[in-house]
Amino acid sequence: MIFVSGGVRSGKSKKAEELVQRSEGERHVYIATSRITDDEMRERVNLHQKARRDAARPWVTIEQANNFHELVPKLKKTDVVLVDCATNWMANELFIDAQSWEDHQFCQSILEKMKQDLLAITSCVKEVVVVSNELFEGDVPDEATEVYMRLLGSFHQFLVEESSTAGVMEYGLFKVKKEAIVL
Repeated sequence: MIFVSGGVRSGKSKKAEELVQRSEGERHVYIATSRITDDEMRERVNLHQKARRDAARPWVTIEQANNFHELVPKLKKTDVVLVDCATNWMANELFIDAQSWEDHQFCQSILEKMKQDLLAITSCVKEVVVVSNELFEGDVPDEATEVYMRLLGSFHQFLVEESSTAGVMEYGLFKVKKEAIVL
């Protein structure tokens, strides 16, 4: 697994796409986790879709906002998978309804479910690249966001632990924090 994090619009998705495109996988599978909630999100999704259409090697795109265990039967041992992004995936799982985030046991079960789902995917494909946002600076506006950020931080620690390579995009540069890239 390779973990690519960074701030909003840091170039992390583009870098992750480059890493997958350089791989020797039979299929390049893009797991898109975003839900279109407004015009800005629609524009960002459109840009990502255009980048995939213009790529040197074709992408197989699977739109999956949550319940990643459902993906395992759709994947092949020779696939290289890009999950873009863990930030949206976590929000999609956690905020299933307006109050779910208030239940500590529910939150912990979501974290464990995401870990297990990702490990299941990793075990059935050649390589996985996971993208996520760095959200850990500045003020926390409310309790729901604080719970979300804590869970995301725990998930990031898990991702780094499980990854062969982990790095951060800063100003368009990929700074490797753990080992070398192997695809």
